[in-house]
Amino acid sequence: MNIENFQKEMKEKFSEKVISTEIINVKRLMIYIKPVALLQIANYLFNDLKCRYVIESAMDSKKGYEIIYHFSDDNSGWILNLNAIIPREKPEIESLTQIVKGAEWIEREIFDLLGIKFLHHPNLKRFLFAESWPENEFPFRRKNGWESKK
Repeated sequence: MNIENFQKEMKEKFSEKVISTEIINVKRLMIYIKPVALLQIANYLFNDLKCRYVIESAMDSKKGYEIIYHFSDDNSGWILNLNAIIPREKPEIESLTQIVKGAEWIEREIFDLLGIKFLHHPNLKRFLFAESWPENEFPFRRKNGWESKK
């Protein structure tokens, strides 16, 4: 895979949906996408390019809730990350399980830890915590926001 050509292809193929791309280190490309484009772009990577789904990760950042979807192009060794930022006011995004069944458990874990709702998930319920865990208590959310402390 020629990564420069791939970056250009992604920007052309998904012009309004890819915000930007950035080589963040050796063999890792970050593709910043609009959340509404997740399924279309993930489907392209997984089904058309035959990239292997690795995992999802998420965090509470200054920009909102960031979810990073990690795919591997095993032929070239490149890790391709889709980065979607969703607003704190409406923490939801389509579930990747519609394309990759293996995303089910990690999305449940992210739901428990950050409270992100994965739309159309086949079984979005508690994964790490007991059903008695307080409903709106998410341990990976910043309690006091991102305001600077003086």
